[in-house]
Amino acid sequence: TIAYNHDLLTQILIRIPPKHLLKLKLISKQWRSLISSLQFSHSHSLHHQNRGFLTPSALFLGIGNYYRPPFELPALPLTPDTRLPVLDFIVDPHFKILQSCNGLLLGHFYYNINERLRYFICNPTTRKFKMISLPVSQLGSLRAVNLAFDPMKSPHYNIICVRKLPSPNRRFGLYIYSSKSDEWDSSWISFRANEYIRFDHGVFCNGVFHWNSNGRKSLRFDLENKVLKKMPMLAPMFQAPQGSEDEDSRYFGESRGHLHLGVTYMPLCFKFNIFEMAADYSHWFLKYCLNLDDTMKAFPDLRLPVVDIYYGFHVLSVIRSEGEESKVVILVDYKAICYELKNGVLLNVYELKQCPETLNRCPLNYIGIQVYQYFETLSCV
Repeated sequence: TIAYNHDLLTQILIRIPPKHLLKLKLISKQWRSLISSLQFSHSHSLHHQNRGFLTPSALFLGIGNYYRPPFELPALPLTPDTRLPVLDFIVDPHFKILQSCNGLLLGHFYYNINERLRYFICNPTTRKFKMISLPVSQLGSLRAVNLAFDPMKSPHYNIICVRKLPSPNRRFGLYIYSSKSDEWDSSWISFRANEYIRFDHGVFCNGVFHWNSNGRKSLRFDLENKVLKKMPMLAPMFQAPQGSEDEDSRYFGESRGHLHLGVTYMPLCFKFNIFEMAADYSHWFLKYCLNLDDTMKAFPDLRLPVVDIYYGFHVLSVIRSEGEESKVVILVDYKAICYELKNGVLLNVYELKQCPETLNRCPLNYIGIQVYQYFETLSCV
């Protein structure tokens, strides 16, 4: 029968969405073991890919610092049938999400001065959770912990730890953890870098980890070859809309193998640009130039950006797609608004006012708000 034919059962089950598979794990110990296995989760991701990439189904909005149950991260569904996860399985009552990467979340727990930072990896879909111990080092100060995971290439993930070394010549140390071996590499990489590189704000794309920067240059790290290389950043006010006087905010992210910078401008208006990094890392080029002034008229009661009372607006995420519309999500007047990129057509609206505690935490200019893409996967932690 099918139930006892392992290969045939696998071929049937990998076609089922994750939320339904989690219920099927209750049928028998055999099914539970199969669906929970590392190889099955990898095969399932490969089957549900769209031209080599997974598609996010929601966005977590990280506002403020630490979260206390029952308060959850507000989430913006990107598809009508998205079942939003609840993070109540995270064991510590005070936690902060630092990064998302293709279905996994990296975070750490609240700590006091007498405790070491405690980091974790979790999968919101499967509600699985794992503590991560940082490498034992007395050298310098911790600057960042990053997550690198590509389920299209491997079911295993890597964690990158960056420390500032106690030397006068701006030297840093880079350490690498592999979930395959469940160990940190015995060797580490020493390198020089400027202080304006934001090691705590990076994205993993095409096998390379990219760090944001407040300057004209940044760094990227080729994980497979363990090589650090320079990367240009966008010059201030590059190809800014006519009438702009200064930049207001920048979004740094990736989607489907493309690295993006979204820039908003002052005086405040609904004109903004989205830039893309060239494949050879030689320069940024203008990919989308959007003017949503007319589209925003659909919200007559909206508090529009003004100078005297600074509400502002912020690009939350750029979501590329194949075979359907690519999207951009912006935040204005406590509304997360999703648009189709090509024509600026309104697709969806999410009211942050549905979450009163979120509203109280949200700064008027939205500085400090982070966005974490949510992918429904069975990836193991």
